[in-house]
Amino acid sequence: MLIDTHCHIDYFDDPIATAKIYEASNLSCVMVSMLPSQYQMALPHLKPFSSIYPALGMHPLRVKEGRNEINQFLNIIKQVEFVGEIGLDHSSQGRGFKAVQEEVLNKILPSIGAGKFVSVHSRDAHKLLAKMLSNHSVGPVCFHYFIGGVDSALQLASAGHFFSVNLRMLKEKHRVLLDHLPKEKILIESDGPFLTKRPVSTVGEAYTFLGEVWGLERDKVIELLASNFSKCRTKI
Repeated sequence: MLIDTHCHIDYFDDPIATAKIYEASNLSCVMVSMLPSQYQMALPHLKPFSSIYPALGMHPLRVKEGRNEINQFLNIIKQVEFVGEIGLDHSSQGRGFKAVQEEVLNKILPSIGAGKFVSVHSRDAHKLLAKMLSNHSVGPVCFHYFIGGVDSALQLASAGHFFSVNLRMLKEKHRVLLDHLPKEKILIESDGPFLTKRPVSTVGEAYTFLGEVWGLERDKVIELLASNFSKCRTKI
């Protein structure tokens, strides 16, 4: 089964129809959320879909709202297996409230125990994020849409972390990551609907692309990424 490790299903025009497409296509999906309230809102609607994995999120660009939902996050976290999207964003969009991002993240990271798949946002902040993850003994995690360069990626990989790449990355300059990172550290994401309105076909194309780059049959790519997904779980 193919796996989309990062998609905002609740941001599609018709989330239920999108979930049905995933299920009909025999494709699993980690549905990341922006806020705990949005996670809870989506949860009952996604229960019928066994291949959709709702993830509890606290997006760094939404923390000014999210700081009012920290207790909600902490009350839910023990019951979930998937966490995301969380992290830091020090780009022009987020640098005006970096302190709030760090405050919120420092409050939620200690609650993330063992056995969870965690998708993190790290734009222009991967070094600080890696330090915070280490300080709170959270890892390995999956760095979503990582654009911090090869050297930093290799350092993160050596610390045990994983990377979810999307079709845009694979077809642009960030394709170079594949030349340096171990295959055993790669996962696939669509980041729909922000990068694509057709996440299922986009994920399929990304699997095909990886097979061509790595010289592997499609079944081998599916097997490898399924193994990577199972290993990308936080430890004590």
